[in-house]
Amino acid sequence: MARVEPGMESMLDMYFFETGSLLEQLDEILIRTESANAFAEEDINEVFRIMHTIKGSSAMMGFDNLQKLAHKGEDLFFIIREKPELVKDARFVYELIFNVSDLYKAEIEIIQNSPEDFEPTDFSDTITKLEDAAKRLKAMESGEAVDAGAAEAGSLPPESGASGTMTVRVMFESGCGMENLRAFLLLNKMKDDAEIIACLPKDVETNASTAAFIIENGFVIVFKAIEGKNEDILKIIEDAVNVESYEVIDTAQPKAEEKPEQSAPKPDEKPDTAKPDKEQPEPKKAGAQKQSLISVNLSKLDHLHDIVGEIITTESMVLSSPDLEGLKLESFSKAARQLRKLTDELQDTVMSIRMVPLAGAFQKMGRVVRDMKVKLNKDAELVLEGEDTEVDKSIVDMLGDPLMHLVRNCMDHGIETSADERISLGKPAKACVKLSARNSSGEVIITVSDDGGGIDTEKVLAKAEKSGLLTRPADEYSEKEILNMILLPGFSTNEKVTEYSGRGVGMDVVKSNIEQIGGTLNVESERHKGTSFIIKIPLTLAIIDGMKLEVGATVFTIPITSVKESLMANKDQLLTDTAGNEMIMIRGVCYPIIRLHKRFGIENAVTDLAEGALLTVDAGGKDVCLFADRLIGEQPVVVKPFPRYLTRYNIKQLGLSGCTVLGDGSISLIIDANNILSD
Repeated sequence: MARVEPGMESMLDMYFFETGSLLEQLDEILIRTESANAFAEEDINEVFRIMHTIKGSSAMMGFDNLQKLAHKGEDLFFIIREKPELVKDARFVYELIFNVSDLYKAEIEIIQNSPEDFEPTDFSDTITKLEDAAKRLKAMESGEAVDAGAAEAGSLPPESGASGTMTVRVMFESGCGMENLRAFLLLNKMKDDAEIIACLPKDVETNASTAAFIIENGFVIVFKAIEGKNEDILKIIEDAVNVESYEVIDTAQPKAEEKPEQSAPKPDEKPDTAKPDKEQPEPKKAGAQKQSLISVNLSKLDHLHDIVGEIITTESMVLSSPDLEGLKLESFSKAARQLRKLTDELQDTVMSIRMVPLAGAFQKMGRVVRDMKVKLNKDAELVLEGEDTEVDKSIVDMLGDPLMHLVRNCMDHGIETSADERISLGKPAKACVKLSARNSSGEVIITVSDDGGGIDTEKVLAKAEKSGLLTRPADEYSEKEILNMILLPGFSTNEKVTEYSGRGVGMDVVKSNIEQIGGTLNVESERHKGTSFIIKIPLTLAIIDGMKLEVGATVFTIPITSVKESLMANKDQLLTDTAGNEMIMIRGVCYPIIRLHKRFGIENAVTDLAEGALLTVDAGGKDVCLFADRLIGEQPVVVKPFPRYLTRYNIKQLGLSGCTVLGDGSISLIIDANNILSD
């Protein structure tokens, strides 16, 4: 068993975040270059940088197996960097690096689940494959590979005083720990802007004993700016994390009056304790790095969000206090209006902090499409639209699995098996899976679509009937209802169970997960044209604009995004269907009426439809009218989940999603329009 290095626990979250981001970036580059069958120079350099950074950060955290895995991947791309054209004949590189990426993600998940006690995975087989791949690439080269260690001389070379170079001694903060790895990370930070000629000690990455030498003597670097001036590199050193000070001990053009520089001490020598001449510059203190962006733990944002919710609730309680009724308080009213303005701004700011683009969730689907292309032998591309649309972070996190299942469904069920079949239908040989997002009336609409064969409604209906999923005669089902049958638990049109489908699970889980975040899922399809899955989700979950309804002595709240219109009924609009269900005719369209007092068993409520209020709402893709005593008005409310002990009563299926505290301290139940029709 292993555990995180002592003292490094506080850096775990940052390591997980940065490594996860780098691996996503790696997948994106590999997918793009594999499609083009060519690596651009900047792509190779970026992959090399990603591997190099992951290697260094894993070593710093003490994850030796991950450090070695990244190191071998870095070696592979060192060869490719010298001969980019090799990848055209070395497709095996892609599968290998994708495998490395997957292993890294799996290992990180293991560490996240048990940071105090985990068993490091043995990557020996993969490391051997990487070494063999490196040998194959070298054998494919027309010349010898460049010596990767040529620039890491054992001592400062004669070039340390050559034109354009500068030699600097860096001192790290006292007690920061692992000075050798901090020196390695500093070199990594400099390498994009400077050519590292040499450093002392040289083996800081692999030799932990060099930390003691660095503590006593500092870390000596000889470098030359690639572009710009050496002074620009000094700024990079100055702003680096844990750097306490640095001093220039040699420049490319020493002045005549300066004394010859003393050679840098070797690791086994004591540094010269003689005081520097007056002309010798004093070590410069590293200033605080100015940042315009910071990373914040999501739990802190959640706590801030909860506090804002409590402020909004408390404000409502103060302004609705019965002690204020009948009083003319002009100054109080003015202050109250200003308070409401400020709380609205605070709410908007906190909500905006939590908003993140959907790009991260969308781009991960590129890997899903790529892997299924290979395994199913289907030629398809992923097209993204509106990926910069922003949604609450908690919602984005919960969208990952639903999007993956929908994309898999498009690849497995939607897209035709052969390119010839597509061409015979007048389609391009390469299929298209599209992910798009857009804002609409306070909610986000995400569409996952394909241009494949579409859904065979006759086949779906027959399978549903065979499986005993129909509740009425087959000829009474509309096309929309038949399409939505694929979302039922246990439903699958595949006769053969495969890696991706056939078990009858997946789509019902997708629907359930989307409903958990207050969203809806609908299916649209046209035979031989394609299929679209349309997801509608709120921008955020915790604070919503709600319409308050009174039913008897109970006050309900329904999200404004679910409401289409409100109206008073005329008796000539009311009718009943053949089953005796109440309906209302609005502009030539009949809508079923749901009496909330009957739905929730409330007494002493208004029963005459002409005397109460009706709200037309979208109930999971079907419009219905909710009947209440009266509408109280619109108000921002803080959504509170039901206590856990109530979940066993399946309240969600009754059409309730949570509750909120009103200004007078009473509780209002929040109506879930998506489930209001559930039995």
